[in-house]
Amino acid sequence: MGRAPCCDKNGLKKGPWTPEEDLKLINYIQTHGPGNWRSLPKSAGLQRCGKSCRLRWTNYLRPDIKRGRFSLEEEDTIIQLHSIMGNKWSSIAARLPGRTDNEIKNYWNTHIRKRLLRMGIDPVTHAPRLDLLDMSSILSLSSRESKFGFTQLCTKPSCSTTRHNSASKCGRILWHHGKL
Repeated sequence: MGRAPCCDKNGLKKGPWTPEEDLKLINYIQTHGPGNWRSLPKSAGLQRCGKSCRLRWTNYLRPDIKRGRFSLEEEDTIIQLHSIMGNKWSSIAARLPGRTDNEIKNYWNTHIRKRLLRMGIDPVTHAPRLDLLDMSSILSLSSRESKFGFTQLCTKPSCSTTRHNSASKCGRILWHHGKL
């Protein structure tokens, strides 16, 4: 007793979208609005299922989609929200205007997650992982990473301060939420 299939798959086109299909979808939505995705393909003259039309519009054709490199502010927001919400990409995307959930998820997995691991931070818990800590990679942080909101928490007993702005051999790197 599951959900009915989104469409009758017989005769529907799969694979890459053509510019002509994109134009049909854009024109239909500009005229009629996004409405009912199940009935949209037939009304728009497309041989696609409704889900395919919805995903194409949401992830590629919407006029408000922001393209290009993520800003440092966007990266910081993603990290902060991920530490609170986990992998709820749609909820995170709702707080980053113009970015799609899929784009944010892909950016997390290909850039931010790897950077956190290199810095000795668990990308799931956002806590330091001494077993992942590679001091040589921390000492060679790029200027982009050092502006990324990471602070050194010193654990060396003989050190006179508990926080450092740059990496040293006496402590661990922690990302902070503005409250260390």
